[in-house]
Amino acid sequence: MEGALVEYDRAIAADPRAADIYAKRGGVRRAKGDLDGALADYDQAYALDPRAVEDDRFVADAFSDRGNVRIEKLDVWGALADFDKAVACYRGNPDIYFRRAQARLINGDYAAALSDIDSGLALKPDDKLASIAYAVRGYVNVKRGDDAAARKDFDQSLKLNKEGKFFLHLHLLNLDSQHKELKRRRAAEDQRIS
Repeated sequence: MEGALVEYDRAIAADPRAADIYAKRGGVRRAKGDLDGALADYDQAYALDPRAVEDDRFVADAFSDRGNVRIEKLDVWGALADFDKAVACYRGNPDIYFRRAQARLINGDYAAALSDIDSGLALKPDDKLASIAYAVRGYVNVKRGDDAAARKDFDQSLKLNKEGKFFLHLHLLNLDSQHKELKRRRAAEDQRIS
């Protein structure tokens, strides 16, 4: 791997606009455990030419993982940017849509959250991961005031994962807590500015 890094460094020095080389070097860095370096390379490849990382599940997972870290820190805009990149890199992973939906939910963008959940469910409608998506969609529908749709989603969630009822409850409590904390921070920032 060290030899590959040296060669990729040389190739980038010769052509700093070679998006595909950044993507390949990022893969080597990630394999070596240098996640920050890998993400820097993936970001550069994406900025230069998004096609260099298109249909690359490995790169999409890296962006999605960073998005998860950012959402835990309530860096919603950074998380959404990462999830957008992840979806652009690989459209076949329902989990990326579900994660972006949760970031959008925390941000209060319910329509976009529903759209992402629907996109993810179109890929994988009937497993335990889908159970979480139905529960989250139910929660979004509660926030929107559509109790009938919420009840239907919660029923479907439990149908797919009866033994996971406690986990689903905790997951929704965590999302609600993050949503409220983000609103509190924004209100405090608005008050500070004015």
